[in-house]
Amino acid sequence: MGRSGVSPILAILAIAAMAGFFYWLNLESAALDTEVEPVMEEEVVAEAIDLNTAAMAADLEGSIGQEGWIRFVTVNERLGRAAFTIGLDAENSLPVLLSPDLIRRGTDIYGNDRVSMFGKLYVLNDSIGNEWVNQDAVDGANAAAIPSTPGFFLADSLSIN
Repeated sequence: MGRSGVSPILAILAIAAMAGFFYWLNLESAALDTEVEPVMEEEVVAEAIDLNTAAMAADLEGSIGQEGWIRFVTVNERLGRAAFTIGLDAENSLPVLLSPDLIRRGTDIYGNDRVSMFGKLYVLNDSIGNEWVNQDAVDGANAAAIPSTPGFFLADSLSIN
């Protein structure tokens, strides 16, 4: 009979231990709760800077790595399905490559279009220009029209104004 009396006591102790463990877990998880404020799209746009095309024309190599908006510029020439040039000033052009997302959307840009775009400036060299032709971003006939500049702009978003 002694054994049958121990079983209910052990069951009660096991239930109390589990309840105590769950209570402790609840207290510990409350310490992990943090309130995260959502980032509104307006806040992200407000933080993005406008790139100065005159400064880029004067020192494009020094502008490499900058990220921001280039607004209301005219497309000089379409180089292919995913590349074109814009004029920084009367003498200097900047090649622009569309991001894969813009290419998938079927974004078509033509000469004399006015565009605003967000992106980043990267180094441009002959092997990168050749790769643009190999991947059909630039038409083979327009390969020679890629400006020989130290950098290019990779557009992540683009609007035609």
